[in-house]
Amino acid sequence: MKVLIVHPHMSLYGGAELVIVELANYLTKNGIKNSILTLSMLDEIKKDLRGTELIIPKGKKEEKKGIFKFLNFTSETLLLRKYVHKYRKEYDVINVHNFPAEYAIFPFTKNVVWMCNEPPMQLYLMENLKFPTNFIANLTRGFDKFLIKNYVKYSVVADDFNFRRFEKIYGIKPEIINYGIDYDFFSKGNRENVERKYDLKNNFVLIQVGTLTPLKNQIESIKVVEKLKNKIPNIKLVLVGWGDEKYKQYLENYVKKNKLEKYVVFTGHLSREVIRDLYKACDVALFPIKSQGGWLSPFEALCSGIPIVTSSLITSSDIIRKNDMGLVTNDFSGAILKIYKNNENFRDMADVGRKFVKENLTWEIFSRKMLNLFENV
Repeated sequence: MKVLIVHPHMSLYGGAELVIVELANYLTKNGIKNSILTLSMLDEIKKDLRGTELIIPKGKKEEKKGIFKFLNFTSETLLLRKYVHKYRKEYDVINVHNFPAEYAIFPFTKNVVWMCNEPPMQLYLMENLKFPTNFIANLTRGFDKFLIKNYVKYSVVADDFNFRRFEKIYGIKPEIINYGIDYDFFSKGNRENVERKYDLKNNFVLIQVGTLTPLKNQIESIKVVEKLKNKIPNIKLVLVGWGDEKYKQYLENYVKKNKLEKYVVFTGHLSREVIRDLYKACDVALFPIKSQGGWLSPFEALCSGIPIVTSSLITSSDIIRKNDMGLVTNDFSGAILKIYKNNENFRDMADVGRKFVKENLTWEIFSRKMLNLFENV
């Protein structure tokens, strides 16, 4: 068997990219030839791959931007499709990942498995559009549903939340395969490596890890600190990640305007090694995320044994609530205050989560189930 993995851009080492790296390395380890077709890739990601062939069109280093967000994917899709067409006969299975990779398979009838990290909500969250934008959007949605129903053999989601969302959009029941977590890696952080650099010692430290975007909702974490700074005088928030420059500027301006500089730390992009050290140095991991991304980070934090607080909208909330691994709420300030006052009890809750992650959320399990689907098609 030979597998072609397609992902639009790997210029950010986020959760979707980690999924591909772990899957590709598993395939390689098990003697299955695999390649990644993408328009850009960080050197950091290349170093983590073990024997995967890379297909990266020349001259495409940055993600293309456009005026209409729902049309941004057009030129990228055509380029990906060109290369899928060029190489498809060499592969037994095409495994597409983030939007618009799934569009690159049209109109081929090759065996396709779509790792739908989340449905392309760019197409389904547009309201009050005027002509001709609404007309184009409706056509695009119609084509999206036609494509998935007729050209994808298996669609895969990571949790019940996305299962329900996917079924509502497409009228199809996808497979559920939970992502894996590198427990051995994230459980070995050393707080001493970061305490002095980020001035964390003797503070009650919150951390949020993730790309800076409105959907990851870092502004809410900042507002939590603003509300609690008088009740928890030594509170501090560490925001790890980079992304949307306008949103980052908005966050920084809010911090400055409300005189929160001593309470909030922006670290920018950090290696996974530094992130695991930070988890060990923090008291709570906070994820007020809306219904997009952020699936891995709460579980990575649990590997360090620290309590987690997530929104009810984060797609992993069902797993967290069902297994009593953390606080799922939209009252983030109230949740943080509870943990501050009863830290030992919530450390026990985090320990339950840590054990669950270790035993149930592994990349071995995820990759083996994905391989089973490849073999089935």
